Amino acid sequence: MKRRIKRKIRKLFRICLLLIILLLIIYIIIHLICRLFKKSYSSDTVNVVKTIEEKYLDFDITTKSEKDIQNIDYYFMEGMKTSDFKEILREKNNSIISNDKYKKIKYNFERVLHYFDIEEILKELNNSESVKLEIIGKSVDNRNIYGIEIGSGEDVLFLDANIHAAEVSTTYILIKFLIDVVNLYERGNTDVNNLLNNIKIVAIPCINPDGYEVYNYGIDSIRNKDLYIYKNKDKIDFNNIKSNANGVDLNRNFPTQNSGLLYKGKKLKNNTSIDITTERGKYFNGYSVGSEPEVKSVIYYMLKYYKNIYAYINLHSQGRVIYYGKPNLSKDFNKVTEKFASRISSITSYKLNDSSYEEVGEGNDGSATDFMSELANGFIFSEITGRLSTNKYKNNNCKLVYNYPVITMEVTKDWTSNPSYFKSEYNNYVKKALFEILEK
Repeated sequence: MKRRIKRKIRKLFRICLLLIILLLIIYIIIHLICRLFKKSYSSDTVNVVKTIEEKYLDFDITTKSEKDIQNIDYYFMEGMKTSDFKEILREKNNSIISNDKYKKIKYNFERVLHYFDIEEILKELNNSESVKLEIIGKSVDNRNIYGIEIGSGEDVLFLDANIHAAEVSTTYILIKFLIDVVNLYERGNTDVNNLLNNIKIVAIPCINPDGYEVYNYGIDSIRNKDLYIYKNKDKIDFNNIKSNANGVDLNRNFPTQNSGLLYKGKKLKNNTSIDITTERGKYFNGYSVGSEPEVKSVIYYMLKYYKNIYAYINLHSQGRVIYYGKPNLSKDFNKVTEKFASRISSITSYKLNDSSYEEVGEGNDGSATDFMSELANGFIFSEITGRLSTNKYKNNNCKLVYNYPVITMEVTKDWTSNPSYFKSEYNNYVKKALFEILEK
């Protein structure tokens, strides 16, 4: 009896031992599989992150510039942090993918559009195989800012609009132009299709979406009630508002060599304010250059394409005027720009205003055209000044590096929010000029 019990105990012990060994083997196998899977997953993740972190737009930053900086009276705006500028250079991957079939867009200035209507039109355009739509940033009030490409050519026509809040006509006119181009492409228009095989239209239809919405639909369209223009709504003339929701004039906030700077012997322009203000006719540049998210978004898109640009047009209103030339830049650049401006004027009969209308070093600089003009002349970002720069401020001896013209077009005679008026201005003046420019 005792022997049988001992044999059973030994048998049970062997079974338990075998089970323990088997479980241990299973555990080891599972552990090894998990480690291998974890290693592979982690490695891929690290590589992806590393690739994203290292993918930057090709643009130089210098630690040497402005040898005559001691001749500058003072900066009333701080320079842009180098880390902020480097962050702009980080390539984005915010393209909007469409799997829908393109349908002809019929908008023809019939009504005042909300900004979400503009977004829907852009997404409809994106259904065309000729279009690439990208979210390039956010506004102060967290609206998307869009960049759009049309065409597959290397040479770029760069257009942007509505940097000033109340100048909403420019967004309507630019959107209508983009619609016309894509409708013609989808219809199989031979001339347009051939053009888009050789050139590419790159556009920012609305730089200042918060300002656009406020001008068209009132201050209650601002969602963040802590923003400057909402908190000061009783003091602001919204019929003439230029700023973004922070109260900053975006067209004086670009980090150009002259932005927020007074040069020796110059005085501050009386329409420029060094402090945020609600006073009509006063424009606040910001407390530091390149501070606004809208400006950073535009800079990113500009730096992505400027080396391939054949013409840059910054759309404004009012006056039917073309501004061209920069007195502080190269003669070659100004000649190229004058020739281009004259060509557009011959089509539209717009008045020409040359570089004598530009104010340099008087606190009124830092515009989108200043930035694109300085890029054309080979300026690079300086860690010393926090702006685009050359080796000297005065007599900078810059030379034309990228052969493209830069102009401002004031595309309406009067200032209004009436879309039917924009329609007549587009059909009678702007449409012919822009289609002519497509042919380089």
